[in-house]
Amino acid sequence: MSSSSIGLLARAVLAVVASVASVGVVASPATAAPGTLSLQNIEFSPTRVDASGDGAVVPLRWTVRNGDAAAQNLYGTVLLQQAGPTTGSFVGQTYEIDFQFGETSYTKARWVSGTLQRSTFEYDFVVPRYAAGTSARWLVTRFEAHDERDGAVVLDRAALARYETTLTARTGADSTPPSLTDVYLEPISDSRPYAYVKGKEAVLRYVVTVADWESGFWKGALTLTGPDGRTATGAFEATFHRPDPHCGAYTATEPNSPTCSVEVRLPAGAASGDWRVTELALTDNAGNRAAATGHGLGPVTVTSNDVLNASGFAVTPNPVDNWTTTVQTALSMTVAGATGGVREIVVDFDTNGCTQTSTTPSTRADGAVTVPVRVYSRTRKCVVTGIAVRDDAGALALYGSRYDAPDPGLTITQRVNTTPPTASDISVTPTTVARSAAADTRPVVAMTVSAPIAPVNGYSLYLYGTDGQVVAQQFGGAGAGPDGRLSIHGYLPSDVAPGVYTYQVTLNDASGLSTTYGVGGQPMPGGPLTLTVTDA
Repeated sequence: MSSSSIGLLARAVLAVVASVASVGVVASPATAAPGTLSLQNIEFSPTRVDASGDGAVVPLRWTVRNGDAAAQNLYGTVLLQQAGPTTGSFVGQTYEIDFQFGETSYTKARWVSGTLQRSTFEYDFVVPRYAAGTSARWLVTRFEAHDERDGAVVLDRAALARYETTLTARTGADSTPPSLTDVYLEPISDSRPYAYVKGKEAVLRYVVTVADWESGFWKGALTLTGPDGRTATGAFEATFHRPDPHCGAYTATEPNSPTCSVEVRLPAGAASGDWRVTELALTDNAGNRAAATGHGLGPVTVTSNDVLNASGFAVTPNPVDNWTTTVQTALSMTVAGATGGVREIVVDFDTNGCTQTSTTPSTRADGAVTVPVRVYSRTRKCVVTGIAVRDDAGALALYGSRYDAPDPGLTITQRVNTTPPTASDISVTPTTVARSAAADTRPVVAMTVSAPIAPVNGYSLYLYGTDGQVVAQQFGGAGAGPDGRLSIHGYLPSDVAPGVYTYQVTLNDASGLSTTYGVGGQPMPGGPLTLTVTDA
């Protein structure tokens, strides 16, 4: 196993152990004796530094002992945090420093020396230049080490107090909070920020880009307020100093101007109507906080289909006969609860083979409302994935998988074809060819094609000798012309022998049906279609 693979396994195991709130040595009674792993020493050197200029680096070094002589691996994590303004508080991002025996490239810390029974590691801490004031304290707040035999040591801040794990730094004062660069609701191209919440929560995903050119961005929160005054908040945090840096769900590499994702979960049954962004709070690593204004975010319209609703969904005609041309059909429904009439119906499909040609509905004599839908030629199937209905008062009803709402159960299908193509008036020109002219002759097999539903879109042509062997063959994708005539230009091999040859013709249509005439197929209309090669 490669060192990088071992590192991934190590971090997975470590994540499980980290969930156990314990101090001191952690061991599995089934496989490891207590006290096999211990931290001999951990310290900053020096313990004071001037970081007010660029490039202050202080090594943090530690040594781990393992009394288990059979252990074959050692790995762990050190957490480093900046002390906050009050005792026991912390501010800014946590530095998660992973380490592994023998590893010098793929972990935050590097193995320096030693054996699995006594090994030393070091991390070069680049001390941040800015803090809330002109000084800052950095503390090791947690230490963990593990081996593959369930040996473990887990130390919290109190247990680490006896080590030299505090670094005091002179810093520049950061008094400027982060600023908002950009924010939008995903997907950015969506002109319908709608959410369905009947019996389920709805997840809204925002993208936020911020800037903080001193201490760097730390965390934020986006709050929506509904028409009833209730709120929903999504928090997001940057984690640049961990093995897998992210800001929200996005991979991030720029501490001073990250792009972050934030999820806001609207609870099931949230009030119908417009939910608006009422706060976008941003905090930097010095603890400076600002509420971004002028974000330009529009409302998200929420519904449980409790004010406005639709039923009786149908498409007429359906199936559609679009084998040869694009056709129009109509999607209809009955709408209840509309104030001032139905203003708009927006329909989505799972394919570009169908498209809505107008969002303004018409009302039929029976009270149902309809919108026109175009089904393009040869489209086999379109599933309706979303329907959004709005009335003149702004009330909303949602249906379909696009909104994770009730399925309207609509699929537009193509008319099924059960009639294969047929041909008549089949002829070949010329009917006689001299052997000496064979190579320069292109016999033309012509016919009248009948394909009442699916058009002919291909053919095959075989020329058989009296011994049943194929002497010429060809395939094509041509169809009949507007007059129903199809001409196939064949060929003859230059070494064709004198004799009487017989044609076989197969017609294929767009639905996959076919008809064969001649050898092995239906009788050729008007009798066998033959070509004679003379010895001239």
